[in-house]
Amino acid sequence: MSEELHPPETITTIYLIRHGHTEPTENGKLYNDPDVELTEGGREQARALGEWLANHKPDLLLSSTARRVRSTADLIAERLGLENHPQEGLDEWSVGEWEGRTYLEVKKEDPEDYKKWSSDPIKNAPPGGESIEDLYERVKSRIDSLIEEHKGKTIALVTHAGVTRAVLVKELEMPVRNFWRLNVSTGSVTKLDVSDNFTTVHFTNFKP
Repeated sequence: MSEELHPPETITTIYLIRHGHTEPTENGKLYNDPDVELTEGGREQARALGEWLANHKPDLLLSSTARRVRSTADLIAERLGLENHPQEGLDEWSVGEWEGRTYLEVKKEDPEDYKKWSSDPIKNAPPGGESIEDLYERVKSRIDSLIEEHKGKTIALVTHAGVTRAVLVKELEMPVRNFWRLNVSTGSVTKLDVSDNFTTVHFTNFKP
């Protein structure tokens, strides 16, 4: 009997999908508003994601709870014949009092708050919001529980840019300071294979 180089491992495959295009995204707004809806371009992106995912046959479809995310997931679900299961704890970065404003507007209107935040945009939080470290810890805990619950499955998880960045930072064991160096476009897919010992990132920010 031949000796195995590595013992078999259970692999959980995750397709991290950012929701489709929205008007606040186009306008460079900071936003966590759960009621923002997709544009027609965003719906087209969601349909393209559904077509692409149909060739990769996920076992289940999960999403964050915001309307733009659920709308993206629902259009994917129609193509896959799967039911979407919204998950708590995977919301976008909470920007507090900066909701609906651009960075430039914040800098002009609240220069002291902006200066304080930008001195360390990982540890510092917008007024009334959460820091990136807070976001990372929130997502880290939630993604661990989802992987454990669906171990060995192929998961399509529709979510936000901030959540996708946080998962990548966690799974690659990167310093959280690398968070802002990761680009996650609307309607994009990032693929990870996760086992007990390591994670393989196959691709990031792919747009079908």
